[in-house]
Amino acid sequence: MKIKLSLCVISLTILAGCAASPADIAPAMVDTTQYREMTCEGLLLAAQNEGVNLEQVSSDQRSARNWDIALNVLLIPGLGAVTGDSEREVAEAKGRVLAIQNEYGSRCGRSDS
Repeated sequence: MKIKLSLCVISLTILAGCAASPADIAPAMVDTTQYREMTCEGLLLAAQNEGVNLEQVSSDQRSARNWDIALNVLLIPGLGAVTGDSEREVAEAKGRVLAIQNEYGSRCGRSDS
C-alpha cells in the first residue's frame, strides 16, 4: 500500500511540474477594438497571420512540455517547473484568433441573399 501511495505522489509531482498542453490552455480575453475597423479582407489576412503565430507558440509550448516531462522523469521531479513555458502567449494568440473569427462572422460571414 505504501508503494502505491509513493508512486501516486511521485506521479502527481511529475505532472504538476509540467507545462500545460496547448490544447488545455483557454483563450485569453483580448481587446477587440483593433478588429472593428478592419475590412473583411484585412480580417482574413489577420486571421491567417494569427493562425501562423498560434501554431508557432503552440509548438514552443509543446516543446516546453516535452522538456518538462523529460526533466521530471529523468532527473529530478519538479525540476521541469523552472524551465518556463509559452502558456500566456498561447492564451493570447487563441484569444486573438477567436476575436478575429467573431468579428469576421458578425460582419463578413453572412450573405444577404
